[in-house]
Amino acid sequence: MGLLSVDLLITLQILPVFFSNCLFLALYDSVILLKHMVLFLSRSKSGRGQTGRRSPKLQCNPHSQGQR
Repeated sequence: MGLLSVDLLITLQILPVFFSNCLFLALYDSVILLKHMVLFLSRSKSGRGQTGRRSPKLQCNPHSQGQR
């Protein structure tokens, strides 16, 4: 019975450390994922705004195609 209680004591000492590490890693991964999502969304919003604009040099003018 003494060996079983030692095993149980060791198990009870290890489990909180293991679960706290898992909790920390889950929280860390969530923060990193959120950071990447915010960065991705900010880039996609800024990229979408630039595709709608054209500089005056790139606009096609059908009346000036044959003239120089």
